[in-house]
Amino acid sequence: MVEKRSVSRVIFNIFNYGFMFLFSFICLIPIWHVAMASISDPRLLMASKGVLLKPLGEITWDGYAMVLTNKSIITGYVNTLFYVLATTIIMALGTLVAGFLLSRPNFKLKGPLGIGIMFTMMFSGGLIPSYMVVRGLGMTNTRWAMLIPGVLNAFYIMMMKSAFEQLPGSYEESAKLDGAGPLTILFRILVPLLKATIAVIVMFNVIQQWNSWFNASIYLTKTREYWPLQLFMREILINNDASKMATNLDAEKASSFVGNLVKYCVTMVGTLPLLCAYPFAQKYFVTGVQMGGVKG
Repeated sequence: MVEKRSVSRVIFNIFNYGFMFLFSFICLIPIWHVAMASISDPRLLMASKGVLLKPLGEITWDGYAMVLTNKSIITGYVNTLFYVLATTIIMALGTLVAGFLLSRPNFKLKGPLGIGIMFTMMFSGGLIPSYMVVRGLGMTNTRWAMLIPGVLNAFYIMMMKSAFEQLPGSYEESAKLDGAGPLTILFRILVPLLKATIAVIVMFNVIQQWNSWFNASIYLTKTREYWPLQLFMREILINNDASKMATNLDAEKASSFVGNLVKYCVTMVGTLPLLCAYPFAQKYFVTGVQMGGVKG
């Protein structure tokens, strides 16, 4: 059966597709501008204004060479990958266990723990008490300061709790009849059914940790070797000093690389991994958010 398209339906589709195309263009044009600027001639780039749709002058990769050969950027990449991987594993396990316990109707501490977690979503002690706790535990200027504080998120826990509650109880009852314990039920029966929700939470955490620099600027004041990538990027963007990074180039060539070129290259280097990873996780977003955000 062929659906007959009315005039109103055609107008709606034209408006809908046109709006989505315009919205996509608005989101993509800044990324395209940065990408084109990062491979442009630095002398022409310094004098240009407005959005770039193509590289200025001959394409040059010297800006990326300066950035990628800088030891600070390599150190930041290694540290950031470690922080992202470690926090994701700790967060995923903690969120799964907490969400599972809070979703059990016979768990006696379900009410008090749920209220306590909800309380932290609305109220916070603030920056100074948090810093005093981290300092009191001796975690300042150590990697633990980037791994432990804030590794569990109350919103993610409640999202996982709702996802567990939407699963039919027959799965758990069947597993119990076969002699399965709580851990077996959680990791071998229920977790495979919640892959979409877990993928969404993991992706949110990866984005948050990849872009995180504030905690490092507070807790890692004396250990520069533990800085994440974003803190090094912030330092480069603020200082706007390309000459410090051009130690392997002759003076005449180094002088032509203005700070703008370095800033564009650093931005692309820090953003590209997430841009490449997002399309693979995007297919889970709708299903995962619906399962964790709607209580059935």
